[in-house]
Amino acid sequence: MSYSNSGDNKIRRRKISSSNCHRNIVENDLVSSKYTQQNNRISRNKIEEDFELEKELFYRKRDRKRIKRNNLMKKCLSLLLMLIFVGSICASVVVATSLKGVPDVTKDLIYSNYISQNVVAVDEIPSDLKNAIIATEDKRFYEHKGVDFRSLMRSVVNNILSDSTQGGSTIDMQVSKNLLTSEDRTIKRKIRDMYNAMKMNKIMTKDEILGAYLNNIYFGKGSYGVADAAKTYFGKNVQDLNLGECAMLAGITNNPARFMQHDEAKRRQKVVLKHMYEQGYINYEQYIKAKNDPTPFKSEIA
Repeated sequence: MSYSNSGDNKIRRRKISSSNCHRNIVENDLVSSKYTQQNNRISRNKIEEDFELEKELFYRKRDRKRIKRNNLMKKCLSLLLMLIFVGSICASVVVATSLKGVPDVTKDLIYSNYISQNVVAVDEIPSDLKNAIIATEDKRFYEHKGVDFRSLMRSVVNNILSDSTQGGSTIDMQVSKNLLTSEDRTIKRKIRDMYNAMKMNKIMTKDEILGAYLNNIYFGKGSYGVADAAKTYFGKNVQDLNLGECAMLAGITNNPARFMQHDEAKRRQKVVLKHMYEQGYINYEQYIKAKNDPTPFKSEIA
């Protein structure tokens, strides 16, 4: 036997064995790679399926919430509309009841109910006095038609949310209260004043309404109207009042029982002057001069 052939065979077997091993490794790697790819595909598919399921669940929950929210909104809206409808009917009944038997508002009716006998024509009343009253009591007097709904709503909200009370009456409504209705603190009286105020604006000018107010408002010390008040407090005709005196008289009308005392009237006068300055009725020099003027009452002059 030849040893060389035997060695060659051994070498050949090693090569074949090595080649087979390498082939097996490659095949195993391919199988492993295919298996890994297949697993990855399965994992991705699983993830996608889970994602789609979660997305579907999410949209279902969202749609259910949206449906519930829409149903709740519909119920609330229906309830609100029902309350508005019922409230409107109730309000209509209250208004109709309150206005039952109300006399027709005419100039003759208003003039016949004047309280003061000492009446001054509105064009003879100083502009400072008229402006002081408007700036303090009804700054939109020349803009509204008898009822200032903005001021009225603000006063209602303020009275609900705070302990302080705030009136929403216009000068027109106060004319009605002073001459046509009463001092009663009732809804019925308030409704009548609003109705009368709007009627007045159809038959009278704003200056005529302001004149009716100034000639009948109570100033304390038994004085009704600006003519009597000018005599009582300053010993003057109303036409001769200066800015400080006009502002003081306008301030007294807010609470005559309190402000008919000079020290209180003087403090109130400064508030009125400030309103006049802020609303452009007087300039800064006039404001300072009137504020620093002692403005004594007739009873305090020696």
